[in-house]
Amino acid sequence: MRWLVIYLLLIAVIWLFVTNRMWRRGLLAFSTIVFGVFMLIFTLTQRDTEDAVKTADRFTEVRKQERVTFGAVKANDIGLSQTSLTNPSQTVFDTSGRERVVTDQFRWQLQTLLTNRSTEFTVASVTLQVKLYSCPVFYDVAQADIDPGQLNANCTVIGTRTVGFGPLDLKPAENFQGEQIVTFPNQPEPRNPRYWIEVQTVTAKQGG
Repeated sequence: MRWLVIYLLLIAVIWLFVTNRMWRRGLLAFSTIVFGVFMLIFTLTQRDTEDAVKTADRFTEVRKQERVTFGAVKANDIGLSQTSLTNPSQTVFDTSGRERVVTDQFRWQLQTLLTNRSTEFTVASVTLQVKLYSCPVFYDVAQADIDPGQLNANCTVIGTRTVGFGPLDLKPAENFQGEQIVTFPNQPEPRNPRYWIEVQTVTAKQGG
């Protein structure tokens, strides 16, 4: 019975479409509207899908870049050599107005040679941690022979500072001569000073 009703309605629609101009125009207009709405919905759905795919691709690319930037080169991939921490000179005037050149005990000239030991990645920046120690007069270990464990056991930390070098373009096996004036907040007058410098953080980028 249901199929008979559908069949009769279909025949009626076709008959009206053939014989009635207004019906025919109305049906064509309705079909056009339905088709237009369908295409609009389809286009918006496709656009949303494409945007979602592009967003996911961008997010994946950012994550990959972050892994390279912050994880490709480790602190032990950076070599430190020819390192020194010395007090620069300054000009002062005594009570008689005479000019004298003295050592500035509260400013330090940091020099170090950075070497990129990575075989694949270019170093974009390096951050060093610099520790300044005041040691007793009997502590006669040369700076070149310093051991951090013994240094901490025998001396007192009087200043800690983070020093950054960047942006760099330090390719594998290349060197960079770093130089910077360093001050330590609230630093007391150093006695028999020693220091310890180590790599704290490294960022990298793809390329060799």
